[in-house]
Amino acid sequence: MSRRVFLHVGAPKTGTTYLQDLLARNRDLIRGAGLSYPATPKGTHFEAAIDLLDLSWGGQLASARGSWAALVEQTRRAPGDVLISHEVLAAAQPEQIARAIPDLAPGNDVEIQLILTARDLGRQIPAEWQETVKHRGRKRYARFVRDLREAEQTDSELWFWRVQSLPDVLTRWGKELPPERVHVVTVPQSGHDPMLLWRRFATVLGLDPGLTLQQAERANESMGVAETALIRRLNRRLKGRSIPQPVYAAVVRDLIVHQTLAGLDLSSRAGVPPAIRPFVDEVATGWQRWLADSGVDVVGDPADLLPVWPADEEQWSDPDDPDPDAVVDAAVAALTRLVERETERYREEHQGGPISRLRRVWRG
Repeated sequence: MSRRVFLHVGAPKTGTTYLQDLLARNRDLIRGAGLSYPATPKGTHFEAAIDLLDLSWGGQLASARGSWAALVEQTRRAPGDVLISHEVLAAAQPEQIARAIPDLAPGNDVEIQLILTARDLGRQIPAEWQETVKHRGRKRYARFVRDLREAEQTDSELWFWRVQSLPDVLTRWGKELPPERVHVVTVPQSGHDPMLLWRRFATVLGLDPGLTLQQAERANESMGVAETALIRRLNRRLKGRSIPQPVYAAVVRDLIVHQTLAGLDLSSRAGVPPAIRPFVDEVATGWQRWLADSGVDVVGDPADLLPVWPADEEQWSDPDDPDPDAVVDAAVAALTRLVERETERYREEHQGGPISRLRRVWRG
């Protein structure tokens, strides 16, 4: 039997962060079961992905140069089957894919298995808009929705369709692969056991879905519409102020968004506007038909790819018109966390913690 390299290429916002953290926390256990998940200096395969795709990604490409070659070398040395996983890979163009697959499978003794995790567009559209806001985006939700509705879905210049159009991603990555080696893992609808996604994913990898795992903590949770509005307004205020990307990532994305606002319950989550739900249903139904005709391996329920809409259209909350009081509450929560962090730094500096002692020694 050929050695297998599983290439999990996304899509973004389909539980990829959860799966990657679960794999990293249980790397030794999984290796013992016959699958290697290569470790990297920063813990993920992100640097390798932007290196392969030649993406600047806020100035991070320069430090990522050589990461793809290093990951390929690790893959060739690793025992057993290997998994490479990052959602940015969904955006790869044909020339980049033509490099990646021979790099990973230089001979007939290596077999590439492609995996795409897929979630219904009813959840993907607001989740991707919010993701752009977390990365300095300033675009209103109405404009974001209008742009994706008007854009081409195949060979698109719009990032959303480049990474989310299921037929397009699978056609690019799976062009030279037999359909039985292309796997689509559907993300369960809300309300299911969170481990169900892992069990489906593990089945593709040939792992025992019942392995006793150390649970992941990183879930990349969503914010409510008020919390997202706050960050979008902050991004508008920061425009042109030359805030370095590491500062923005540490303060806004990690401290304020992930550690503070994502844990609040001040407002409803963003959804798809009722006016474009027929368009979304049409796209999702087309994806279902494409999968059925393609012959690729679908793990999970294909019905998971069909959006589930609220029974009452009035439940939809316009993300561009949030409750002002909820926005203020979100801002207070963010400011509170910033003050708490500075307090922690002050105490560490002035009350003799180990780090402060090392700093004093270093300063002489």
